[in-house]
Amino acid sequence: MVQLVRVAGELPEGFAALRAAANAERFNALRRLEAEWAATPEMFVCLLAASSPEGLSAIGGLTHEPEPGPERAMRVRRLYVHPDARRCGVGRTLVNALVQEALDSVTLVTVNARDTLAPSFWTQLGFRAVAGRPWTHEFRADYSAAQTSGWWCAHRWAR
Repeated sequence: MVQLVRVAGELPEGFAALRAAANAERFNALRRLEAEWAATPEMFVCLLAASSPEGLSAIGGLTHEPEPGPERAMRVRRLYVHPDARRCGVGRTLVNALVQEALDSVTLVTVNARDTLAPSFWTQLGFRAVAGRPWTHEFRADYSAAQTSGWWCAHRWAR
């Protein structure tokens, strides 16, 4: 079972081990997260940690979209799921919570998956791949209206 906890103050217990796993995969997001959290934690609208009985299994944040656009948006950032926790619903649970948090105040949620190996993860969660934007995938609140009885909604609450 996964428990999501809103991070406040210091990064959660187990963060160093999670960062080491990310570094071993040459994924720099947690190094950047650690530096950003130390310098400007207020940049994060929300930072969530996913814990299981085995320890910290994932982390991800939400910020205001840093690139100018025609509308207000939020971006999912610094998402990392430990390899042992992948394909168990941890990432899905974490992203769904971040999207719900964002949709309380905006209708557009973005992610830049350009430098990751998992762009299909985002499309499976209902994000659409886009071109010519400073982000690679986006989720719009109006997408969910069309999918209310569809795949995204059914899986959104399944885990």
